[in-house]
Amino acid sequence: MTAHALGAKQGDRFGWLRLGVLAGFACLVVVWVARPYVGGDTPFVLDGTNAFLNCLSDRDFVACRYTGELDPYEGLTSPIGDWPLLQHVPDAVAFLLGADGHHAREVVLVVLGVAGIVGSVALASLALRAAGQPEWFWGFLYILLSGPLIAYAGTTAGEALAAGLLVCLVTAAVLPAPPVLLALAAMAACFTKETSYPFVLALGALGLLLARHRTGKSIRGHLIGGALGVALAFVLTSLFNVVRFGSILNKNYMEAPLHTPTVGRVLDYFAALFVSPSGMVLVWPAASVLLLLACLVPLTPRGRHLALLPALVLIGVIGGVTLGFASWWSPFGWSGYGPRLSLPWVLPLVLLAMVAYGELLGRLALRVLMPIWGLLAVFAVTFLLALPHVGQMWDQTAKAGFFEQAEPPCGPPWRTGVAVFHRCQHDEIWFSRPMGLYSVRGVTESGGAVLSIVLGATLLGCLVLLRESLASRRRPA
Repeated sequence: MTAHALGAKQGDRFGWLRLGVLAGFACLVVVWVARPYVGGDTPFVLDGTNAFLNCLSDRDFVACRYTGELDPYEGLTSPIGDWPLLQHVPDAVAFLLGADGHHAREVVLVVLGVAGIVGSVALASLALRAAGQPEWFWGFLYILLSGPLIAYAGTTAGEALAAGLLVCLVTAAVLPAPPVLLALAAMAACFTKETSYPFVLALGALGLLLARHRTGKSIRGHLIGGALGVALAFVLTSLFNVVRFGSILNKNYMEAPLHTPTVGRVLDYFAALFVSPSGMVLVWPAASVLLLLACLVPLTPRGRHLALLPALVLIGVIGGVTLGFASWWSPFGWSGYGPRLSLPWVLPLVLLAMVAYGELLGRLALRVLMPIWGLLAVFAVTFLLALPHVGQMWDQTAKAGFFEQAEPPCGPPWRTGVAVFHRCQHDEIWFSRPMGLYSVRGVTESGGAVLSIVLGATLLGCLVLLRESLASRRRPA
């Protein structure tokens, strides 16, 4: 057999593997669409949109039905709620276009969540190709499918949509897209959280700086466009807050019972978001390891030749976002699955790390994956820790037992008292039976077992393709 024929045969083999991996991903997409789940605060978000539109209809534009006191059930001071514009905007559009009743509007939110994940994959491919790191596409897909976002994609929760919008921002900056598109991406990214403005600016600016380093072209117009997008998001959010709170600030967020009470407790929650049984290291190990390497290796003597700014930005955004959540009364966003509030930020940070340090990360990854035992060890660890995500995806009620362990369950601080609540939550975070042991029960059902096999085969295929792509890049022509 000639060398040319051998190369063609190998190319065909990996071609089928690529199709198989994409087919596995498509299978998950079908499951997300076919098994939608209404969870979390969705009914209250939809009712909040109704209340907002009623206020506009009544020409009540300032503090409409604002009470100034936390209601005992949801802890809200306004019937419009305290949620960001992320889901209110598409929900209001759907309602005005004739989506009558909660069900039709819930379908819209589910579709947007699925689109957020599928869009993240497509946009990451564009960004990595533009940055000269196309082989990392398989690494990005591997990280995505091994993380808890797969349990959110088919639900009405906003985490999957938020992740997609933040990945869109990073992609628009890395390409870079025209300033108008970058402005729209920045505006949409700011809708994910009212506290996101500085982090959106940081991610967008870093993406643009990496693009300038690659292309040598001016990014002044893009910087202006991105800043204008953030400014427009701030204006729209402020007007929204004026209607529901009578202030440009979200007064609900400023209520004392909704803040972590002491510095010690903030530090406790900060650490918990990373290393507790429900923290990021155990819930999303592949993303955690990659980001840890991207943040720390450039600070070591061996990383002196690497640009330091991307690592500093990544550290700043990760630390700032985590500190903000640790200061909130419910840092994980419970009663959701895993570190819910942190999840949308992971994929954009991973994508930026790959763009900035793809060569370094590729060398390190290849060193681990080249031996077959290394590849299998990485696969085994990530697959086993991803099984609870599959179980949760198949049976969204599986995690309920976790929150019922405490007797009585941890009630919200505005009902039970701040000190009592945080003692209970601390025990729940660190010492209760881990949530994953409840969620993994979903894989014992026939559908969950089949999905586990599909996910396992897809993850293994991603690792093989990543190893082959990284190795091919380093082979002599």
